[in-house]
Amino acid sequence: MKKQIAGLVALGITCATASVFAQGDSELRFKVEALEAKVAELEGHSGGDGHGFDLQKFHGGVTLKQDAFFGFQTILDASYEIADDIDFTFYSWLWTNPNFGRSSVVGDDVTAGGSGLWTEFGIGLNFRFLDDALSINPNVGMLNGTLLSSRVIGKDIRAGDGVVPNLVINYDDDYFTANIYGAYYLATRGPRARDFVHNWISVGVKPALFDMGGVLPINSVGVHWEHLWAAVNRIDKASEGVVYNWVGPYVEFGLPKNIALRFAGGFDVKGDVSSNFYQASIKLDF
Repeated sequence: MKKQIAGLVALGITCATASVFAQGDSELRFKVEALEAKVAELEGHSGGDGHGFDLQKFHGGVTLKQDAFFGFQTILDASYEIADDIDFTFYSWLWTNPNFGRSSVVGDDVTAGGSGLWTEFGIGLNFRFLDDALSINPNVGMLNGTLLSSRVIGKDIRAGDGVVPNLVINYDDDYFTANIYGAYYLATRGPRARDFVHNWISVGVKPALFDMGGVLPINSVGVHWEHLWAAVNRIDKASEGVVYNWVGPYVEFGLPKNIALRFAGGFDVKGDVSSNFYQASIKLDF
């Protein structure tokens, strides 16, 4: 569309300029200058969305993820550049494991799932270094549901169930990639029942390191470590401690249309529930 507009305007300028030289008309010369100014204005706004945002400064992504503990999750993230090498970021993480929102009733009644599912939303700033190879992104999220704040999970569903200060660090160059995540899930309402710590580290290498770029549609291969710790339980102290401690290899494939498919699997070092873990995700960047 931009090229079409520029082409039509350029044609108009050419015709008007020819008339100027042919007739020596100062009024036409003025119209040509006005038309040139309009072209500059159109080109300056052509990267926008009609609401004052520059699309060149925007980035977003949608991730569909499932693993052995949290179940199915949908993660939406976006960023908008507000200064050189600094982005405003925001995200929404939808946890759909019914165990986080089950309707538990004391007694012999049957337990039903689905109420008070955990919903997380957050904002932050992303700082970019080393020609965007390194990014450091501190955020503060708000939790909604019952997992942190209620004495019985699934009862007394609350907005503002807790807050989650978190930090995401990414490194990505032609040969290496790394992703580090750390978060503290702090209960802020009700009896302030439970706090959690969730963190992971993934480190990988790219095929280009072995001069195999383009041979396979593989973005990277490496090692994934993930840890969940029940840091505080104000209702049942016996429930405090490590929930899982996963470690194993991962592989990520690059697909057309900015899609990445990733799978990780391996061992749960804690091993109380299972000796293995698995995790798969597919992400669309736009």
